[in-house]
Amino acid sequence: MKIIVKHMEMNSDTGAVEGYTPVAVVDANAFNEVNEALEYAWRYTNNIMGSWSLKIGEDANDDVEVLVQREDGMGLRSSMMGDRFEVDGVDYRVALAGFKKVEAA
Repeated sequence: MKIIVKHMEMNSDTGAVEGYTPVAVVDANAFNEVNEALEYAWRYTNNIMGSWSLKIGEDANDDVEVLVQREDGMGLRSSMMGDRFEVDGVDYRVALAGFKKVEAA
């Protein structure tokens, strides 16, 4: 199962969500359960012991394909509440605890 990690884009003046940018694709084929795959993608798109996007330290993972680079050469931010993880065309929002399926509008 592949997970597309989409980071929320917010207006710096208003705080309004303006969209989502795909930043990574995580190969979670080792997992059969969607929630386990989401948790795996969450772990390896967070900067805990290095940089997930620059592949530094314990956050480096070959299962994570980084889709974008910052112009300043710095690493991407960690995934956070409000970001979306897409599995088989279904979006899941990062919630306070775990993930919530995003209902189609």
